[in-house]
Amino acid sequence: MKRLSLRTRLILIFTILILLSWVISSAIGYVKVRHRIRLAYDAEQIMFAKRLERSGLDDLLAIQAKNNNTSFRSDRFNQARDAFSFAIFSIDGKKLITDRDDVPDFIYSPTETKLGESPEFRESKLWRVLWLKSQDQRFIIAVGQKNVYRTRFARSILLDHQVTPWGIMIPIMLLIITLMINRELVPLKRVTSELKLRKPDDETPIEGKRLPLEVQPFVDALNMLFARIGDMLKRERRFVSDAAHELRSPLTALRVQAEVAQITVNKPEAQRKALNNLTIGIDRASRLVDQLLTLSRLDAQSGIPEQETINWQSLIQDMQPTFFASAKEKQINLQINYQGMPADRHGNAVLLSLLIRNLVDNALHYTPAEGSVSVTLTDQQLVIEDSGPGVTQEHLQRLGERFYRPPGQTKTGSGLGISIVKQIAELHGLTLSFTNREEGGFRVRVGF
Repeated sequence: MKRLSLRTRLILIFTILILLSWVISSAIGYVKVRHRIRLAYDAEQIMFAKRLERSGLDDLLAIQAKNNNTSFRSDRFNQARDAFSFAIFSIDGKKLITDRDDVPDFIYSPTETKLGESPEFRESKLWRVLWLKSQDQRFIIAVGQKNVYRTRFARSILLDHQVTPWGIMIPIMLLIITLMINRELVPLKRVTSELKLRKPDDETPIEGKRLPLEVQPFVDALNMLFARIGDMLKRERRFVSDAAHELRSPLTALRVQAEVAQITVNKPEAQRKALNNLTIGIDRASRLVDQLLTLSRLDAQSGIPEQETINWQSLIQDMQPTFFASAKEKQINLQINYQGMPADRHGNAVLLSLLIRNLVDNALHYTPAEGSVSVTLTDQQLVIEDSGPGVTQEHLQRLGERFYRPPGQTKTGSGLGISIVKQIAELHGLTLSFTNREEGGFRVRVGF
């Protein structure tokens, strides 16, 4: 049934429910009608027996005795004969009058049929018989009715008042239900048609007009998904465009240096310089590609991968030798201060190490020789300060945009390092702020 359409399933479900309701209500109605009929006919049997008792049984017996026959035929009782049968017995069990012969249910035996002073009903498979003693205790009156008569009457009532009306109304109800289901599913068909014709990059929201309330959350979720996909496609287009632009320059420079190296075969000094520039260009291009791949992986993350308990002091200490070696090579005074221990938190150690490395590398990269860089860890934050040129207030707000570098920079770079740092911080719920130092230089705060 799951493979059937929603429309077909709804029609089948409603059809089954209506038919089931019809069958159950008919069964309950039949039981109630049978009960009502039994009460009504039992009362009529009692009345019929009372009338027989008061109709002058002695005179009736005298008339029948002249005919030498116990079988009774009288127009007086013809109307009731189809509904009731009766028999009259003497107190000693002799059958005096009956309107039916050879009916086992109308046999009275003083020893086997014990009767009290009030009327008694006794029922067999075929008959329901009322036994009654006359007031003078001389006669036993039996008034019976076939059960099939009552059953036939109950079925007739059920057919006229239950089966026939429902038999007429059910097809009409199913037709109306089918039309209503078709009408209510029209908005879904419209949405389906729109989705079939929608282009892959179309982020236009689906119109929610006249949609059922139960379907509206689904459409809202689709619209949110289209919006997210649209944003992602825009970012990816901008990313690819910027990446292509950024890669074009170093690749062109590599080509130029390679050509210079080829044409300066007879000039060892010029060739050595060209090869050295070629190596530097390859390193720059490799770093740019690594950063692009890192950003691509971060974009695909919806949560923190491979979480573990983070010890910030251990992360910095693991990278200290590299930082000091780089600072010594560039003749920069590097200081690392541990003034507190941040509370343990969960995160990805590799990504947070990348965040710290990028920030410290940036500080070392843009600080001139004989300058200073300090890294300070406290309970609440990680602070990286340098004595470099800093950033103007105008361009400070744009830090973190992909491929953005403040104008006037003499140092090489791709403008992706701060973007990576910003994305890792957002992924871990860290706060990131950039400010210029009053005494000159640049300051980055990472709040925990």
